[in-house]
Amino acid sequence: MAQVGLLEDNARIAKLCSTLLHYAGHQVTVYEDSQTCLCALLPDLLADIRTHNGKIPVLESISSPPLPVEVLILDLALPDIHGIEVLRYLTSHPQTQGLPLILCTAATTSEVAKALRVAPYANIVEKPFKLQTLVSAISAALGNPSK
Repeated sequence: MAQVGLLEDNARIAKLCSTLLHYAGHQVTVYEDSQTCLCALLPDLLADIRTHNGKIPVLESISSPPLPVEVLILDLALPDIHGIEVLRYLTSHPQTQGLPLILCTAATTSEVAKALRVAPYANIVEKPFKLQTLVSAISAALGNPSK
């Protein structure tokens, strides 16, 4: 199965998703906040990313280590750095531009539309969701046929 990253600030939802995805055979890394997630995916991003006045820093590295996850599931409503801003960081860096993304959210239609303008290839899973919906979204994001 897949190495799945989960960026979810609600501990109960994170635990539920993690448990369900483990049950489905996936390995899950839970990121409790945006900054931890971004630093794990983009190790060059060690400075406080909130000090860039809304501008995405250009990150350069000679060699990039492999990503720790094959797909990232993230909520849009995050307390430290909004999910849309996380998407901007991920889609602007060559190392994470192709990372399959799943927005697992209860956000409004307009918020989801904004997110899809930043990451048009992202899959959407609306909360509340069923296990099979999330598993199918992972398969679709990775280009595997749904079961």
